[in-house]
Amino acid sequence: MSDCVPSAVTQKWDVFISHASEDKESFVRPLAIALRRLDVSVWYDEFSLRVGDSISGAIDKGLAESAYGLVVISRAFIEKPWPKRELRGLVTREVGGRKVILPIWHGLTHREVMKFSPPLADALAIDTAKVSPQDAAIQILQVVRPDLYNGHPRSQLEKLATGEAITDLQREVERARAEQEALREELSEYQCPYCEAPLAIRVDAPVDEEQKHWDMREAYECGYQCFGGSMERPCPADPKSPKFEDYELRFTEDPEEPKWCCHAVPKTYMARLLWLSSGYGATRKEAERSVRDQYNACARRARKQPGNGGTQ
Repeated sequence: MSDCVPSAVTQKWDVFISHASEDKESFVRPLAIALRRLDVSVWYDEFSLRVGDSISGAIDKGLAESAYGLVVISRAFIEKPWPKRELRGLVTREVGGRKVILPIWHGLTHREVMKFSPPLADALAIDTAKVSPQDAAIQILQVVRPDLYNGHPRSQLEKLATGEAITDLQREVERARAEQEALREELSEYQCPYCEAPLAIRVDAPVDEEQKHWDMREAYECGYQCFGGSMERPCPADPKSPKFEDYELRFTEDPEEPKWCCHAVPKTYMARLLWLSSGYGATRKEAERSVRDQYNACARRARKQPGNGGTQ
């Protein structure tokens, strides 16, 4: 096979596989898959034909636009007219002395091939009784894509052809994912559980006035605070975080000077946790805007944190 010279004409496929359907399971399909794993472009009916295609037209196009033809010669191949038609199409391509046909003997003896086609019996062929589909794919690669064959050590080609390289890659991906998950769990101790904002402070604090019992108080950059595992102030990214509508606005006016005060009275438990200072203004509207701006500033704190689930 080493005397085959690749065509100077640019082809759409590296190889066309001519075979009998009876040989798919035992050899042809594993061969086609191994060739694709080796980055060889393959015209193979299961890969290339689509619903609605003209079968004869698609095969003729595949024959014409493939640099080489792999002919899997078996008893089923010899007995069918359709594979013989494909073989004739490949034979016409060999006019001029350039080798196009790469014969593969599948379950046949030299005598049987000689009886079917003396030229094919005389050509150096791959015998499937001696090699696996993956080994055959590597031999074919050496002919049809010497650039790829010479660019990789044999051991790597074997891993690619058998799919072991993909399995190794999958293992690496799984290992990296597990390491990432472990790191995420480690970092979670220092991140807000709602928006992943970093921990700002962690201190021991007394639980009672007598300071007989102590626990951990934590505050995060998003505003979330907890003490002893209980929430003291919600994260704005928490779906249960209060809306502005969860506050009742009450207004008072200072009679001695033109100044309004707006008080945000919590209506829900979560609103009580997110306490808002009173707002002041020359008008009632300005006082309300002062409180609303304060609430919006708290809500925006979570949006600045990477990877948070808050509303943008």
